[in-house]
Amino acid sequence: MTGTRRAASAATAADLPATVAAALAQPVPGRERIVDSAGYAWRALEWGEAADPPLILVHGVTSNAETFWRAAPAVAAAGRNVLAVDLPGHGRTGGWRGRHRFAETAADVAAFARAAVIDRPGLALLGHSWGGMVVAAMPAAGLRPDRVILLDPPVLRLAGLEDMTRDPLELPYPSLDAAVAAVAAANPGWSDGDVRAKALGLAQFDPEAVLAVLLTNGDWDGGLASLADPAAAGIATWLIRGEPAAGSYVPDAALPAFEDRIGRDHVITIADGPHSPQRTHPEATILAILRALA
Repeated sequence: MTGTRRAASAATAADLPATVAAALAQPVPGRERIVDSAGYAWRALEWGEAADPPLILVHGVTSNAETFWRAAPAVAAAGRNVLAVDLPGHGRTGGWRGRHRFAETAADVAAFARAAVIDRPGLALLGHSWGGMVVAAMPAAGLRPDRVILLDPPVLRLAGLEDMTRDPLELPYPSLDAAVAAVAAANPGWSDGDVRAKALGLAQFDPEAVLAVLLTNGDWDGGLASLADPAAAGIATWLIRGEPAAGSYVPDAALPAFEDRIGRDHVITIADGPHSPQRTHPEATILAILRALA
């Protein structure tokens, strides 16, 4: 429990539907898709059946679609058509064109969603970290989903973002092997799948794109300004965060503003969760996501 006296969520596989727990324990690889839109050849990974309600997953800086390698098939097992996308300048999408503002990236991802024929009834958006800032801006960019899920969207001043540019685990690596060694050494408790997913991100991103995103968007507010846009009115929105003491980028002091905007019952804290709780607390994170999607 944090200093705000709000309860934190924990879970085990026993708390999940059996099919979801099984998919989480033995995740299947996503089907690769290439979608041409907005001047990019978007690379994405897909799970689930095309007829199921769609969910787009959007990653953070220096990551890619593989960051959801375990979460995506688990949510798909609950009856969702899940599409995780590599953002411009990240993963295998590449071709970054200098569009670093949250609103610009949101507009580009909205175009991707339409071209992928996934902008349809029941659409949900989930963004982790930078991805949370992007999906919060997507209603104003013209894509109105059924619901939005923000997974630890940073509430950070520019100085904190500048610190990220010097973090050894946010810097480019010349090879996948070098990135794997660095990530594994820094995170001995991570699974092999999470080490490889993070390492792939570090070996594939465009440093110029990452610096522009981190240093030229000003202070980050967790997406609150975007959620205040009239275009976002009436969209069910959820915040899932870790705990600040464990590395969450959403401080306790920011919670009242989120609760005022989206409702106190739509704010979930993962007990002892870090900034990326899907890696270290997958059961509790999936349970929170399923609650938001219900």
